[in-house]
Amino acid sequence: VAPAIVMFAYDATLHHIAKFYIVFTIIQDFNSNGLYFLTFALCLSPETIAESTRFVAGKRALEQTRSVKYFYTWVLLCGMWAIVFLLKLYYTMLFLWLLPIFIVIYGVVIHAFPYCFSGITACPPHTGPAVEFAGILTLAVFLAWFCFARACFLFPCLCAPEVPGWLFFPPNEPPDSPVQGDVDSKAFLVLLHHLRQGLPVPEDCVWEPPGWTPI
Repeated sequence: VAPAIVMFAYDATLHHIAKFYIVFTIIQDFNSNGLYFLTFALCLSPETIAESTRFVAGKRALEQTRSVKYFYTWVLLCGMWAIVFLLKLYYTMLFLWLLPIFIVIYGVVIHAFPYCFSGITACPPHTGPAVEFAGILTLAVFLAWFCFARACFLFPCLCAPEVPGWLFFPPNEPPDSPVQGDVDSKAFLVLLHHLRQGLPVPEDCVWEPPGWTPI
């Protein structure tokens, strides 16, 4: 699916594939990342780690794993093709909000599935709450960083005039985008510049493309 998105929405810029891959695979590692953080923060011994992470994959665990993969596959398939279709139908930067929405869906599911299958017994009294809290905190930190790093494309006028307002609500035949090159790093530097110098006033938003006459 990622190559299709790159071909349709990014004019075959292949390095964007890695960005999509990171967004949708790092979510599956939230619980393990939270566990690694706890083992480091609490200075747990190897014996304690082995005892607190031991898991016997019985029939119910296999059913749960298959159900999670089934859900992930369909959400990824439908979601990515929805992005491709929407971008071809109407290109606007606001569709980038679909990515954090999908991330939240993935995060909710990965934490809710054990309880749906096993109830409260899925949460061991000693390690379960701490691990789940670390996973949720990891999700919140990742979402906060995602929204901050790409704030120029999530919030209109925040980085104007470098990122003009008409990119969020473009006309039917918009001119070429003024945002070129490695947009992630450049837009982040623009955001930091505006945070230091002060946010732009509404008059700087540039809602109409230059040389465009509304009909």
